[in-house]
Amino acid sequence: MKIFAKLMMVAVMGSLVIGGRALAQERAVDPWSLSATLGSQFSDNRDGTADGKESNVDVSLTPRVDLRWRDGERSLLDLFVMPSIKWHSNPRSEDTGNPQNDSELFGAVGVDGMHHFTPRVAIKAGDGLSYNDDPEISQGGASVRQSASHWLNDAHAGADVEITEKVGASLTGSSLTKRYTDNAVAENQDEDTYNVETALKYMTGSGCALFGVVGLTDFNAKSSGAGARNRGSSVMSYGVGLERLFSPDVSGKVSGGYQTAEYDDDTVDGTETWNGNAEMTFRAASPTRFRVGGSYGYYSPNVRPYSIQTLKAISGAVDHDVLSERLTVTLRGQYSEGEYQAEGADLPGGVDKLTTVGLSGRYWMNRNWAVQAGYTYENWDSDLRDSFDRNLVDVGVTARL
Repeated sequence: MKIFAKLMMVAVMGSLVIGGRALAQERAVDPWSLSATLGSQFSDNRDGTADGKESNVDVSLTPRVDLRWRDGERSLLDLFVMPSIKWHSNPRSEDTGNPQNDSELFGAVGVDGMHHFTPRVAIKAGDGLSYNDDPEISQGGASVRQSASHWLNDAHAGADVEITEKVGASLTGSSLTKRYTDNAVAENQDEDTYNVETALKYMTGSGCALFGVVGLTDFNAKSSGAGARNRGSSVMSYGVGLERLFSPDVSGKVSGGYQTAEYDDDTVDGTETWNGNAEMTFRAASPTRFRVGGSYGYYSPNVRPYSIQTLKAISGAVDHDVLSERLTVTLRGQYSEGEYQAEGADLPGGVDKLTTVGLSGRYWMNRNWAVQAGYTYENWDSDLRDSFDRNLVDVGVTARL
């Protein structure tokens, strides 16, 4: 890991220790939360390829320290540090064209908080900074693969204002920034995504609310070298919706509107579409809980080097408490279909489909120890890259102190 990253981790950890002791003395409570997870994941298709599948087992150790401060229901602050190490049983070799190191180091620090200035005015904000240490791979004095080490910063902030008993307004913003430490890699891999959204809500009574939303998403990604292009894009969204609490156990939300998209590449014409979202939660307070949702509209791309995808997706999950507060089992599924329009002669467009089904469970042996296990099946059916399927098995143990 870079020296700067190590110094930052030490400084933040030291600040948490000093702050935690001060708060504990002042409030006569222990504000600490310390946990560690040892996990393992088996994959029968490490690289996501149609042919020549390679299996792999990843083993990771992730401790986490949280420092929390609360002032009743008015304010909340949570600081955390989360280093991690991952070991690959079968790292990719030089023959694959994208070799891996035997192990990778990660580190994350973050803060989340909220504050009510008055019963009608509240703000919330958070920032998470993570670092993936994946250095250059050399063989015989020659570079086999450039450094893939990078920083990822995920920040968000928002404000909610209750104008009257029936009218409320909100403003939210977020940013996701990725920066690689190797300049040559950064020229083609650095990305930024910024979102801002404002909403106005009107409570009609009987647990029902109408709302209107205006939002902007700005995606930035440039590249260099032969065939380089500006992959950036911006999307404006306008919508209205309805949310309702049907009963203490059933709630729902639906919205629809219109989106316009512009490409930073001047050779690609802008486009527009209708968009919509819907979600429903059943039996939110019972041992069995159901969630289902669907969406359609413009989203950031999953396939490089495209700029935008028109995504339609549906997902659902069922959580069941087999043993109250001890054993929970979750069944989940998702289907998504991303359509990419042509973005020049070298990018003719196509469809990228994903289907996933999974089953997982967590059992708390006591207040401090838990074991978890899960299975996930993935199927990718794509015109834009290899179509493949794979099976993933996860097991782990978590300790809380």
